[in-house]
Amino acid sequence: MSEISKHLEMVENFRKEGNIKEAINSLLFLITKHAQKHDFITAESLREKIISLDPMALSEAIRAQEIIDTARLKPNDKGILEIWSGLYDQLTVDEANALFNETHEATFRPGQKIFEQGIRSHNLYFINAGQAKHLFVQGDREMFIKRSGPGNVAGEDTFFDASQCTSTLVAIDRVKANFISNEALKNWAVTVPQLEGKLKTFCAKEEKINDLLKRNAMDRRTQRRVVFPGRVLIKVVNYSGEPVGNTMQGKIGDVSIGGASFFIKAADREHAQMLLGNKLHLRFNMPPNMVEFERIGLALGVKHHHDATNAQEKYSVHIKFDRKLSDKDLSETERFLKLTGRVPQNTGRFDKI
Repeated sequence: MSEISKHLEMVENFRKEGNIKEAINSLLFLITKHAQKHDFITAESLREKIISLDPMALSEAIRAQEIIDTARLKPNDKGILEIWSGLYDQLTVDEANALFNETHEATFRPGQKIFEQGIRSHNLYFINAGQAKHLFVQGDREMFIKRSGPGNVAGEDTFFDASQCTSTLVAIDRVKANFISNEALKNWAVTVPQLEGKLKTFCAKEEKINDLLKRNAMDRRTQRRVVFPGRVLIKVVNYSGEPVGNTMQGKIGDVSIGGASFFIKAADREHAQMLLGNKLHLRFNMPPNMVEFERIGLALGVKHHHDATNAQEKYSVHIKFDRKLSDKDLSETERFLKLTGRVPQNTGRFDKI
C-alpha cells in the first residue's frame, strides 16, 4: 500500500472513531503530497474535506491553503506568468518587463479588506491565489456583488481614473496578489506608451460593479414577494455543493420565485457579513399545505436591524436561488394568505436591496 493510500485509509478510520483532529492531520499530509505533485484539484478538494469534518477548523484550513498556494507559485515566478499569460501574450518584451518590474507582492488574511468603498485606492491588484468578495454598502445594507479569484484583476476603476472605490474587496481565505501603483503610469507614458492602453483593454473584461448592481436591483423589482411567518433552517454549502457545518435557524421574511429573505441573530456585523457571497442551503415550509422546500442560493445581501431588547443584533439575509420556485406554488401561498386574512403587516418586512 502506498503512503498516500495509507493516509486515505487513516482519514476514514479516524473519522469513524470520531478522532477528527487526527483525521485533519492526515488530510494536511495528503494536501502537501498532492500540492507538491501540482495536483491542485485534489489538494483543493481535500482542503474542503477539512471544513466538512470540522467547520471551526479555520486555522487548519488556512494552513492547507498556504501549502497549496506555496506549491502553486514555486519554484519561481513561472506560476504567476502562467496565470496572466492572457495579458503577457499581448505585450512586447519591453512592455512585459516594465509591467513585471513594477509589481509588488501582498498577502491578505481572511476577512481583511484589500480596498474599501468610498476611499481612493491607487493600486491595481492581480489575484494569484485565494478568493475575495466585492461588497457594496448602502446605509445599513451590505450586498454581495461578485467573487474574484486567480486570474481576476481588482481596483481598475480607481487605478486609471481619479475616483473613489465603488465597492469593498474583502479576502475570503488567504489571498496572494501582485499589485502596481498608478505612479507607474507616469513612467510608462515615456518608456512604453502603449502599455497603459493594453492594460486598460485587459481590465475591461472584468464585469463592472455598477452593471452588476443594476442587474441585481432589476431582479428584485421584477419579482413579487410573498410575506408569511415561518421558520427556515440554514446550512453553508461548500465548493462541492454539499451542506456542511452546524444548522442555523432563522425566521422567514419573504419569498419570491427567485429568492428569499430571512432574519437571523448574530453577535456582531462581522459574523453576519461572513454569509455574504456564500452559497446557503435552505429548508422551509410554505402554506397552505406546509410542503417542505429545499433550495440552494447565493447570499447577496445582509441588512442590520437594531434590537435593543437582545444582546444579539438582528440581521436580514437576502438569497438568490440557484433553482426557482414554481409560480404555481407561490400563487397558492399568496391566495391562501389573502383568503384567511393572515397576511402579515409591514412590521418585519425587509426593504428592497
